[in-house]
Amino acid sequence: MSHDESRIEVRPSMLKNLMADVSSGAFRIPQFQREFVWSKSKTIELFDSIYREYPIGSFFIWRAGREHNDLFRHSIELDIPPIKPDDDVSFILDGQQRITSLYVSLNGMVVRGADYQHICFDLQEEKFTDRRPDDRRYVAVCDLWGERALDILEQIDSGFKPAYKKCWSVLQTYPISIVVVRDKDLGAVCKIFQRINQSGKRLDRFDLISAMTFTKDFDLREHFKTDVQQKLEKRGFGRLSPALITQLIALMKKGSCRESDEFGLTADDIKDAWPKAVESILLATDTLRKGMGVINIRYLPYYAILALLAYYFATSGNRALPAEHSDFVQEWFWKASFGKHYGSGGATRIGRDRELFDILINGDKPALRISVNLTVEDLVGIRMTSRGSAVRNAFLCMLATRNPVHLVNNLNLDLVAGGISDFTSTEKHHIFPKGFLTKEGPAGAEVHALPNFCFLPGELNRRISDSKPSVYFAEFENENSRLKEAAATHLISLDPSSGLLADDYLEFLGTRAKLILEETERLCGEILRPREGERKTTVERIENGLRECISDVMSEGVGEGWWKSNVQQAVRENVEKRIADFVHKHPDVKPEELSHTRKKLDYCNVMDYLTIIENGANWGFFESIFRRKSDLQHYLEAFSEYRNVVMHGRDMTDLVRMAGETAMIWLENVLPEGLSSVDVEIEAEYIEAE
Repeated sequence: MSHDESRIEVRPSMLKNLMADVSSGAFRIPQFQREFVWSKSKTIELFDSIYREYPIGSFFIWRAGREHNDLFRHSIELDIPPIKPDDDVSFILDGQQRITSLYVSLNGMVVRGADYQHICFDLQEEKFTDRRPDDRRYVAVCDLWGERALDILEQIDSGFKPAYKKCWSVLQTYPISIVVVRDKDLGAVCKIFQRINQSGKRLDRFDLISAMTFTKDFDLREHFKTDVQQKLEKRGFGRLSPALITQLIALMKKGSCRESDEFGLTADDIKDAWPKAVESILLATDTLRKGMGVINIRYLPYYAILALLAYYFATSGNRALPAEHSDFVQEWFWKASFGKHYGSGGATRIGRDRELFDILINGDKPALRISVNLTVEDLVGIRMTSRGSAVRNAFLCMLATRNPVHLVNNLNLDLVAGGISDFTSTEKHHIFPKGFLTKEGPAGAEVHALPNFCFLPGELNRRISDSKPSVYFAEFENENSRLKEAAATHLISLDPSSGLLADDYLEFLGTRAKLILEETERLCGEILRPREGERKTTVERIENGLRECISDVMSEGVGEGWWKSNVQQAVRENVEKRIADFVHKHPDVKPEELSHTRKKLDYCNVMDYLTIIENGANWGFFESIFRRKSDLQHYLEAFSEYRNVVMHGRDMTDLVRMAGETAMIWLENVLPEGLSSVDVEIEAEYIEAE
């Protein structure tokens, strides 16, 4: 046996011995453990495993020296005496949630408002449950375990006694395995914990660094809570991820924030940098709120933005952005956010961009090479419920910087404390209300699409309710002679062509997305338009979705012979001619390879699809998908024109582009889910509408 192996002992024990060690204080919970007890539902599952005599896993214990006694995280709720300097204790490395959940249940404790005395054993069903005990059918686990066990046994019905005795016996004799490690320093123990902790939440870097740099006079976790979190919460900014602080200090001390840099921080590094790090975070959050519309942490597109801006303040010594730096920081913020710059690359990209701020601090203007590639389609495809979307958060910040006003009284909205911040609620902030869209909107329309959002106070939300936009905006206009100006602060157009006053949801989405895109371009500078190849890919995807939809619906409604029986002769003849031309140009292709009905659809043009769908009884099969023939005609005509411009490389006018993009939004919404995203090999040459 090697020297290292002798430091590990596997010791068989029983549940009752483990509980005794916890009660006496022999086993303790270290500082880097977080939530120490499970919910009652999860605890019940644990007791069920014990009763069925399933294994519940080993428990890892660290036999620490007395020099680590300060590492103990005392909890008054567990009713265990505080640790003394001369106590010999062991720390629970893995299994603390299982242990404490069992301990509070077997002792009938109330922890954080949850009464674990209500975890009972149902003697009739032989299962554990959460309810008030009655000492007849439902017996509290703490009583079955404790001094009242024999008294309860005597008073229950004889039919329940076998189950009662079995449960008592299993709890008293349940075997467990304890793995004890000794003679390990704190760093090694943290690594052990990281590897063995498979249940519950894994430790993050902040947990480990807090433990590894813990000293009697500096607890990183507590300092972060009091010096950073509590101050930001008082300012209404919200709870910051603690990972930011170690990332920032690594940038300050090492110029990089890779994992190895953060783990390389010493207690002295953190203590030395702490005052400046805290101050710089507070300055950075103030700057983001006042200058970039980051009203609270939920608006922040990336934590990397806050880390780098805090690094700027910590390194430059400035307490505000001077004019010569403000323009760069503004451009960087908007481009990084709308360009999804920190969506990949992580610490490496942050470290590289740190050099930009060093150049700025040294008096030069750094070159900012961040591209922004957004389209109307991209914006419409983003849901306001997608909390991880940098573009969605940047959009919120954009609206905030415009100082949006109340649509009736023109007063500035209080975005911090005015009830506006709950912008993810499904009942709030919709320009086209959910109820209206559910009843009268286009089939499959996404209610929570980004362009359908604006900041609305609660009383306006309640007033709007499920009204049509044309109705409630008319009411607002009667009360507010400056409604057009007020709407403009929200990037809402009241022009007749916007679709808003006509209650045309998809037209509105496209129009407002264009306004958002124009404002994005103003903030970022040039926006890269989609390349020709990207436009072709989108057109192919949607056109293929149309083909798949027609093929599926007609095959199900009519049968495999639908092409001959339900397609007009003119369409069939044109398709046969196109196939013959294609075969003539490609001698390696045999006509029979293109004889299948689905293949024939590849040689239809967009207006052929319209003819097939509208033909006689065919419309009855498609009505539930497209709802109105007038909508289908309007959008397919616009899509056909857009498609032909894209596929043939012609000049794209703004009118064709806007109409085509709106048509594609409509088609993406109404086509059955999945069909518009199917990729197939397109064998036919692009066919121009006739």
